[in-house]
Amino acid sequence: MFADRNVVGTWLAVEAALASVQGELGLVPLEAAQAIEGATQVEQIDWARLRAGIRSVGRPIAPLLEQVVETGGPLVEEWLHWGATTQDIMDTASVLLIRAALSLVHRDLARLILRIAALAERHRATPVVARTNGQDAVPTTFGFLLASYAAELDRSRLRLQQSAPRVLVVQFGGAVGTLAACGQRGQEVRAALAARLGLDVPDLSWTASRDRPAEIVQLLGLLHGALGRIANDITLWSRSATAEVAEGPGGASSTMPQKRNPRASESIGAMARLARLRAGGALDFLDQSEVRQGAPWMAEWSVIPEMFMLTAASLARANELFAQLRVDPAAMRRGFAASGGHVMAEALMMTLASRIGRGRAHRLLKAALAAAGPDTPLAAAVAQSAELSVILTREDVERALDPAGYLGLAPQMVDGLVHRLRAALGAGASPAGAVQSP
Repeated sequence: MFADRNVVGTWLAVEAALASVQGELGLVPLEAAQAIEGATQVEQIDWARLRAGIRSVGRPIAPLLEQVVETGGPLVEEWLHWGATTQDIMDTASVLLIRAALSLVHRDLARLILRIAALAERHRATPVVARTNGQDAVPTTFGFLLASYAAELDRSRLRLQQSAPRVLVVQFGGAVGTLAACGQRGQEVRAALAARLGLDVPDLSWTASRDRPAEIVQLLGLLHGALGRIANDITLWSRSATAEVAEGPGGASSTMPQKRNPRASESIGAMARLARLRAGGALDFLDQSEVRQGAPWMAEWSVIPEMFMLTAASLARANELFAQLRVDPAAMRRGFAASGGHVMAEALMMTLASRIGRGRAHRLLKAALAAAGPDTPLAAAVAQSAELSVILTREDVERALDPAGYLGLAPQMVDGLVHRLRAALGAGASPAGAVQSP
């Protein structure tokens, strides 16, 4: 997508589109517009010469147009680049490349969301220990944990989709944005160029207003925040001590024969860190002054392609991860047993609270656990408490110790989310299916 040939080809396509609409509007002779279209073919570019010209000029469009003029002759030289400036061509081309890249992101992100949603549905009622601040908390379901990923990823999908009217906007204003070189028909040319390229029309040029490219990089940064969280969790859950999940094949150690390292999660986590650095750097795009300042603009040329490449690689790895993820419900059950029932303390407290009030129930149960010691199972701690053993029966305790009885509405919430996501991302319902070219 962001290979040199495609980027330069997109610059040339913008020049050709500009000449074409100007020809249709009568600002440029039709034969000149046709000649420009014929001369703006990427196959005709001398790459070594173009690189040398860029080093000399500091910008790519002038040396590129030199070659176009040599190919097209005097008529092309007379009418090429009419009323435009370098930033018009490069910004518009950048927007076209962003649009094409976003189409791929939408496709792969939708696949990932639906893949996670399907796994969440399968484990909608699979009990697992929820952990807060690294400590065992209370039961949840594995499907509920997965559903939180799908919901967050879908919010990123929607943000990216909703950004289109702000981000996918043509740039055409001439030297300083006033359209002076096009006379009184400048806005007409801009609107026609936008229509030809399938872009929106801005109120005025945005040469120094870089919130548009900054926004898209920031939104991709939010997406990587979700991907990084997923990577962190999969790494933690696949620890030898818990082994609640395992990645697919691979991850061997060069020295320890027993190890299977979570390499996919590791890679996604690394890319999330790199992406967040670029998301922060995108704020430097805004460090503009007056009508145009080259230094922050040039940062976009590197950061935007890098961000999309990181996003594509991370989504591909995440799709692969969830396609092969192994879930071990038995290991999840062992997590409850390993806690000695302490994970069910809140469930038992709420049973007790229904009889003596929450405040007193919390105090009595906390005191009983402290008196019995951390290694004493919850049921034994209750039995050792003179006050609690009078209020709670053995059946009360046994019922409270069943994780399946304290899942709240987790399964139903998973069902609701999965239903919504399938309705939104089903066949024909998502832009993810249509990959647009620049």
